[in-house]
Amino acid sequence: MPKTKYFYNQKSLSFEKVTENKGYMFWRILGVSSLIIVSVTILSIIISRYITDSYAVTVAKKNKETLFEIEQMQRELDVFDNEISELKEKDENIYRAIYGVEPPSIEKGKKDEDDFARILKLNNGEALKALREKINRLKDLNETQKKSYAQLTKLISDRSNLVNSIPAIMPVANMDLKRMASGFGYRLDPFYHTFTFHAGMDFTAEVGTEIYATGDGRVSKTKKDRWGYGNHVIINHGHGYTTLYGHLSRIAIRYGEKVKRGQLIGYVGSTGRSTGPHLHYEVRRYNNPLNPAFFYRNDLSDEQYQKMLELSQRETNRFD
Repeated sequence: MPKTKYFYNQKSLSFEKVTENKGYMFWRILGVSSLIIVSVTILSIIISRYITDSYAVTVAKKNKETLFEIEQMQRELDVFDNEISELKEKDENIYRAIYGVEPPSIEKGKKDEDDFARILKLNNGEALKALREKINRLKDLNETQKKSYAQLTKLISDRSNLVNSIPAIMPVANMDLKRMASGFGYRLDPFYHTFTFHAGMDFTAEVGTEIYATGDGRVSKTKKDRWGYGNHVIINHGHGYTTLYGHLSRIAIRYGEKVKRGQLIGYVGSTGRSTGPHLHYEVRRYNNPLNPAFFYRNDLSDEQYQKMLELSQRETNRFD
């Protein structure tokens, strides 16, 4: 139960009961409430601004750090870009100078413009877009270099096959050059006694002397004739080259067999259109006869090679 309050009235010189003034109480409560609301609002604004400013400082700091990292990556990509460009230039020189072909062109991948538009909306969008463009360029260069590597590998393999396939040794052991009987060109035919074209070179040797393949290839023909080349072998070396070995006493390889340079393929004889034991040897490219004397560099020194050329040019009688 609330206590009754009294106050001393000096005019009436007596104690009187205190009565509450509702209007006064209302305004008093309103004032206190307003003061509280205003204080809370001001405090909220101060706190909000402090938090916002603090967040902005944090974001700005992070953006600065992000931009620094982007610039660092740009510098590293520039170094990588220069290295790849140097490799590309070296590749082009290899293609043109060594293999005589044009290098592969840069294959540009599909670029998504929508992706660039999205990137530009991000913080540091321009820097990120430049970074993305450089990455795309390096991707294109990388794909081109992959293609280049595959092509170079094939070219090297082809060149290696070509080097091993081209006839480059004499078909019989002839280091002293005493077995050369008749060279390439017009020579006196031993049967008709007229000058006719001799499409190969004759090597005199005893029956049974070993004959060797002059380059890597595959046997495209083995035949036994009573006339013409007699028992003979043709080897296809690829790249347009073929070699023919004629008048053999015996053939030591089979049709379709792969052979290596220096491999035994048969033995000297005098079969077919022949006046004595010898090997008739031809080199052709795309079926056009070439002078075999130009294909003995692997066997001879420079001095021996020059002597062999002189001997091959003598107008001696043919053996077939």
